[in-house]
Amino acid sequence: MFDQVVDEFKSKIENTKTNGEFYYAIVEFVAKFQDSHFSANLPTDHRAFLGFFTDLVDGKVLIDTIKTEVLSKEKFNFVKGDEIISINDQPVRELMNEIGKYISAGTKVNRERMSALYITLRPGSMLPIPHTNINAKIKIRRGTSNIIEEVELPWILTGTPVDEYDFANKSLVNQKHYDLDMLSVKDIWQNIYGNQLERTYFCSGDTRIAIPKDATIITKTPFVAYYHSTEKGNIGYLRIPHYSPVNETTDAWEGELRFAQYEYAIRELEKNTVGLVIDQDHNCGGSVDYLQSLLTLFIDTPFKPTQFKFRANKVNYLSFSKYATEYSSTVDGQSMKEIAELIKDAWTKGEFMTGMTSFSSKELVYPNPRIRYTKPILMLIDENSGSGGDAFPSMMQGLGRAKLFGTRTMGAGGHVKEIPSLNYSGIKVRMTQSLFFRPDGIEVENNGAEPDFPYTITRDDFIYEYKGYQKTYLATLFEMI
Repeated sequence: MFDQVVDEFKSKIENTKTNGEFYYAIVEFVAKFQDSHFSANLPTDHRAFLGFFTDLVDGKVLIDTIKTEVLSKEKFNFVKGDEIISINDQPVRELMNEIGKYISAGTKVNRERMSALYITLRPGSMLPIPHTNINAKIKIRRGTSNIIEEVELPWILTGTPVDEYDFANKSLVNQKHYDLDMLSVKDIWQNIYGNQLERTYFCSGDTRIAIPKDATIITKTPFVAYYHSTEKGNIGYLRIPHYSPVNETTDAWEGELRFAQYEYAIRELEKNTVGLVIDQDHNCGGSVDYLQSLLTLFIDTPFKPTQFKFRANKVNYLSFSKYATEYSSTVDGQSMKEIAELIKDAWTKGEFMTGMTSFSSKELVYPNPRIRYTKPILMLIDENSGSGGDAFPSMMQGLGRAKLFGTRTMGAGGHVKEIPSLNYSGIKVRMTQSLFFRPDGIEVENNGAEPDFPYTITRDDFIYEYKGYQKTYLATLFEMI
């Protein structure tokens, strides 16, 4: 595949006429490999915005949230759920295909979802910015009616245009890199455009699903947990947004604190419920060790750690050797040393990958001795769950501890390494350095976790607080109890 992609892009790159064309050709080249953990992006804060946000719902691009500070009712008299038909007479599906060329995604459904999210918001670090002199003529269907209206909006441009930035003579220190991992998506949408739309649900402990009025709240922050009465008895709900327990203000690691908070929630859910829904939609992954610690709260027998194969090369060997030296007096340091030696052995033999191993020196991970949830579990997954968001449901499903409900996860398998920014362009590249495997031996890379009970979010779910979605997954859990 590599040679085919290189041949395809040779003439494209040779024919570029500006810095920007060349830079985005590089981004497109990397995205061509369709690997969620392999991406390239530019050091720029340049972006364009139409004043409202979109999402892909049941195959249609719908309006999500309108930024009223930018678009008044007089300018834009539309509502959440209205459908985007075209922009500048280009059908929205064609536009999604154009955007999708720059998106590194392991699955088609994830690439389409991400493409739809960027219909009206173009971060220049990832996508070409629309021409400065062109307004957007947008055709919009009102609800599910036959009424289609057209409105013209200007692209709101901010930041520094890529082609005008003098990378050779100006510092890159203050320039922002935004790639398509989930934490960066959250940063773009929440920190830049405010905390007012569903997509801030990426990596967030909040819930987009209506909390039943009779619910007993266990906690609302840093994640939502509650239980509520049903015809089958009390059912619990637990939100797991990521496996990176850091303080959102200071970025300090809070693994022990967060784990204790989950322990408390699980203890309450075990005492008070007959079944549990774990909501892992839009989960953006994180630490393998932390993920495995959370698994011990649900699994009642010893299990093998998440299994990996590492790329066998000098770079990986030196990287793990460095970690082993830095943490030589710890268990983690010993684990890194063992991985480094495994990589060296495979590399010197001329092998491409190591044999199967783990990030941990442990042969088995043991259940939590104090607290554990023992009742039936249904886990909600979707195409915007990746990396650890692939691994956790794969492990829960593969070890027979949970059934999965929703859509196949992203398929972002393995750990990631960033290479230094390229000298002249400042382009940053992130690369997958390993593959990890589901308990059934299938690579997570480009496969993800597959639902036992497929479900596609509907327009009614999107508009009415996911009450239909909730009703359906509860009915599914009832059959498991």
